[in-house]
Amino acid sequence: MANPAAGANLAQALTDHERLKRSTDMPLYFGRKEKDTITARHLIERIEKGAVIAAWDAARKCNELYMLLRDKAMVWYESLVDEELDLQDWDVVKREFLKTYEPKYSARTTCANFSDLVQKPGETINDFHVRVQTAYKRITDSKPATMAAVRLAGATPDQAKLEGMKDMAKFFKHQLFLAGLSDNLRDKVLEAKKDTFTESLDLARELESIQLDHRRSQKIAAVKAELQTEEASTIAWESLTEEEVEQVAAIRAKNNRFQPKRTFAAPQGRSNGPRNQNVVCRYCKKKGHMQKECRSRQRDKAPMVDANGKAYDNRVNNVAEEDAKPEQEYEDAHVGAVANLSPYHHLNW
Repeated sequence: MANPAAGANLAQALTDHERLKRSTDMPLYFGRKEKDTITARHLIERIEKGAVIAAWDAARKCNELYMLLRDKAMVWYESLVDEELDLQDWDVVKREFLKTYEPKYSARTTCANFSDLVQKPGETINDFHVRVQTAYKRITDSKPATMAAVRLAGATPDQAKLEGMKDMAKFFKHQLFLAGLSDNLRDKVLEAKKDTFTESLDLARELESIQLDHRRSQKIAAVKAELQTEEASTIAWESLTEEEVEQVAAIRAKNNRFQPKRTFAAPQGRSNGPRNQNVVCRYCKKKGHMQKECRSRQRDKAPMVDANGKAYDNRVNNVAEEDAKPEQEYEDAHVGAVANLSPYHHLNW
């Protein structure tokens, strides 16, 4: 005769087993974004929660993860075997798995997620909530493990809570600082993995100083290349600030722009360039030439005149003399005293 109690116990055991199976049922992981239905971090969290329900030890959690792997993820696991890691140590397997498959979020990306946390047109509250939660998890996951330790011996719950709030505020300031650094500095500071804001600040200052010195050296070399050796030797380059080096470069460039050019006088009655048909001669009032080239003026041996028809004050008596004048006279008339100044007159060297 069947024992009713035994039958009830068996039914209950089967029910418990089915419930346990559903609670610890895990999705497969392929290591491919287009095929995976769960992130690496969420898969690890599910295994750890399943371990609490089913009382799995560390080795069992490693084996459960292995049974879920497919495709590229299986190749990854084989690489761990080749590296002779302890694949029964859950902390080791978990660390390597997350290092490979969990997306890496820099401080800049993390803080950018906060600035982008605005509900978009047509976005549901549930979808917006998911983005908020994701941004929150990214920044809290990156906090140092030392923040979980209580440093005040014998602290009351209120004191411990206040200490934790101060630590979190410092951590958030640290993340904002890293997020705003220029790309070349931020990458180097993040690679250093400094634990505190002060350490990151000191490193960023040091790196900036090195970069400024490098840029200054390059600028000095470029300016020296444009100067005569004797002229360059008169400047105390090492005592100049970066701003002063920039000024020297700017003055040198300006001085080069006003450097007189060699010109050749054109034959009488001809110009050095193409004629402008819209030009009107001040002497004969005909188009197509200027009074300097005017044959009528040359035939009459008349002086050139200004816009009012008044002859210039004996500055030019004939075309040959005017043609022979160097272009430097024109430059001096427009540039004035600037052309005669020492290019570095305002710097006290």
